[in-house]
Amino acid sequence: MVKSPAHWRVIYEDADVLVAYKPPGLLTSTVPRERRQTLLEEVRRYVAQRQPRARVGVIHRLDRDAQGLLVFSKSNPAYQSLKSQFFHHTVSRVYTVAVEGKRLAKQGTIRSRLVERADGTVYSTRNATGGDPARTDYKVISRDASRTVVQATLHTGRKHQLRVHLSEQGAPVVGDRMYGKPHPAGLHLSATELAFDHPRTGQRMEFRLPPPDWLR
Repeated sequence: MVKSPAHWRVIYEDADVLVAYKPPGLLTSTVPRERRQTLLEEVRRYVAQRQPRARVGVIHRLDRDAQGLLVFSKSNPAYQSLKSQFFHHTVSRVYTVAVEGKRLAKQGTIRSRLVERADGTVYSTRNATGGDPARTDYKVISRDASRTVVQATLHTGRKHQLRVHLSEQGAPVVGDRMYGKPHPAGLHLSATELAFDHPRTGQRMEFRLPPPDWLR
C-alpha cells in the first residue's frame, strides 16, 4: 500500500484506475468552490504529480463519516466503463456494519423506494411510483448485548441507502447521527469489499480491507 496525504491510502493503482481507502470524516467529493478537503481533490493532486495528463474521475461515493474502498478512473474510457458497470449493477460492494440492538433476523433482503427530503435526509415511501428503487441484502456476523454486526451488500447505490434501510428495520447503524444517535467512536460503517471488471483488460478486480478498528 502507498501512503498518501490526509490519512487516505492508495490500495491499488495502474494507468486506468486507482482504488483508495477513504478515512472517516473526509468528504468523497463536493460542489465547486467548496473549501472543505475532499478525497477527490487529494487523489487528483496525487495523480497529477505522477501522471500530469491523467483525468481523475469520481465513480461512486461514501458518506463523509463512513470509511472504506472507492475506485477512481484515470481516463475518460475508464470513467465510461466504470460508470456503465455501476449503472448495470455488476460492481460488487460489501459493507461491514454494526447496528444498535439485536432485532435483525439472521439474514434478509430489504427493498424499498427511497425519497430525499429538502433537508438531505432520505426515507422509504409507500408510493409505488415515487422515489428510486433500492435493494440491500444482509447477513448477521455476530451479536453481543447491545449491538449486531452485519455484512451488507448493496445492489443499488442510493444516497444513505444502507443507513436508511437498517434504521427503518429498527436497527440504526451505531454512531449514525442522522438516523440513530451519535457514538464516541463515530459511524460504524465500512466499505470493506469492492469488485469490478478492469476497464481495459476485462479482468475481475477484487479488493478487501481488514476489519475496521471499531470491530477489532
